[in-house]
Amino acid sequence: LCIGVVSGVLFARFIQRHVFNRALSPSISRRVYTYYQLVLVIHPLQILWRFLTVWCRCYPDLYIVGETRCGTTSVSAMIEKHLDVKGPFTPFVHPLAGKESFYLVGHYWGLIHPYFYRMCFPTYLEKWCYEAYYQRRMLVYDGCAQYLNSAWCASQIRAATPHAVIIACIRKPTSQNISWWRFEDNAQKWGDALGMPSRSASFRVNYPPKDIDAAIELSESKEMQDLFRRAERLGTHDGKGRKKGDDGGKPGPSDAASSPSSSSFLPSWAIPTPNGQLAGLTHMTNYGKNIRRYIDHLGAERIIISPVSRLDGNPKGLMARIKAKLTSASAAAAAAATAGGGRKGGSGASGRTGLATRFYDGGGREVEAERLNALPASSTPVQSNDTDKKSRVMSSRPTGLKKPEEADVEGAAGVFSRSTALKLHRIHAEQIKELESVLKCVKHPVNEMPAWIKQP
Repeated sequence: LCIGVVSGVLFARFIQRHVFNRALSPSISRRVYTYYQLVLVIHPLQILWRFLTVWCRCYPDLYIVGETRCGTTSVSAMIEKHLDVKGPFTPFVHPLAGKESFYLVGHYWGLIHPYFYRMCFPTYLEKWCYEAYYQRRMLVYDGCAQYLNSAWCASQIRAATPHAVIIACIRKPTSQNISWWRFEDNAQKWGDALGMPSRSASFRVNYPPKDIDAAIELSESKEMQDLFRRAERLGTHDGKGRKKGDDGGKPGPSDAASSPSSSSFLPSWAIPTPNGQLAGLTHMTNYGKNIRRYIDHLGAERIIISPVSRLDGNPKGLMARIKAKLTSASAAAAAAATAGGGRKGGSGASGRTGLATRFYDGGGREVEAERLNALPASSTPVQSNDTDKKSRVMSSRPTGLKKPEEADVEGAAGVFSRSTALKLHRIHAEQIKELESVLKCVKHPVNEMPAWIKQP
């Protein structure tokens, strides 16, 4: 009990400063109250147990890397409906627990070492028993939507799972910015309710922005451009898998090389985004650049792009593309293992061999992947094994996700000032050009091209 309390308080202290972006209160009583409230919504003993048993746990086969507010929850619910999948451990009591691990964005005291990433996933024994009993492959996935914009995540995923399949969700840039601002603005109010001081942590720069116009200005500022350039160097590996490139814990230049041990942890300014969730709005919508990073590390053949405007209750061609990618990734992992270049735990390299990946319709009946395109839109609402929230999200939108996006677009009038709107128009136009080239690179189906790319 004492170990659980101590670890819980240390974890609460960390997330107050790095996730809620708040300074510690000078009042001991107020600080104790905040820690008590946070300890009630975290799992400290499970975190410790998983770190102790990391050696017997597997890596994920599939990633839904983001972007935030772009339909990652819906895609997660879709794959849980049609595949034998197991989501990650989430350290918080959260409506979407079982979808996002938050590991590679540094929520576990800044640790991002690929070896310890396994603490978020099932044990080899659990996976083996499942596959032995059901005679079908159990896939493991992580649906953390912050991985796309976090520049170091692609190299970490490559080091952990070189044959993984990546799904990147995209949305009209203006809609994403508005939706994310509203989401994080409510999160700020949650921090207030927990008794946290209003001032930000000392390592934050001009944070939090007072309104969405200020957030766009901060995102385009020289300070943020410098921080994102520095973030590109975090988590990079040399040919032997060793990390290099961390340049200090506070914003500012540093030429000092990091030791292998210190480079396994993110500096405070980078957790998360960097400089906080609302500091990189225009970087979040630079989908082309962010996806290109995954192409460089894993190859275009491992990437699937899912526009939110093309999602509906029917999986259509998305699930067929996921199956094709998973099949090729499994074959590549098996070939690498046979040649002696693979290692236990990588994508497709763990668990029993010779087992097929199964797909199911809305009623739980097994179907061929090609038949998924023919499933009626009125299929049984998505059911999630790990959280009822996903079921409510999907079943409450039986006709798809176009309505929320259209509502955001209609509500955009008056959200930005005219000068900010004009600036965003120019920024997003350039970003869409980059995205078009990336869509061609990954051979995205022409008939699933979103309208906002055709007519930005």
